[in-house]
Amino acid sequence: MDAKQIVVGLDNSPAGAAALEWAVRHTRDGGTVVVVSVCGMHTPHGGQDVFHSARLRTLRDALARLTAYGDVRVEQAVLDGEPGPALVKLAETADGLVLGRHGYRRGGVTVMGSVITHCLTHATCPVVVVPTGARSAG
Repeated sequence: MDAKQIVVGLDNSPAGAAALEWAVRHTRDGGTVVVVSVCGMHTPHGGQDVFHSARLRTLRDALARLTAYGDVRVEQAVLDGEPGPALVKLAETADGLVLGRHGYRRGGVTVMGSVITHCLTHATCPVVVVPTGARSAG
């Protein structure tokens, strides 16, 4: 069986951390988890700026909180653009896309955010939506 590649959209939230942990836990040994933070703001002069630095710090902090990767390879990326379209594009060749759900509710109904809605509608691979609090679940 070929090694799998899973893309994880990560923001600085418990939902993003739950998605990352789920992806690492469910990727078979030898597979790759690509952890991505999308930066919608950047300076026009190019290069590393404060917004990208903050996103990279978010990735590193989230990875530091994981207790073990096993034989899972973890890659990090910061992309420019709108999160939904950027994640869908990156996941075109992936075996799955994992996102964390913040758990917003209106009138007793769970409401999906715009990034999740975009990914569910446009991704060409399976999309897993991990609810907040799933980190401790098996």
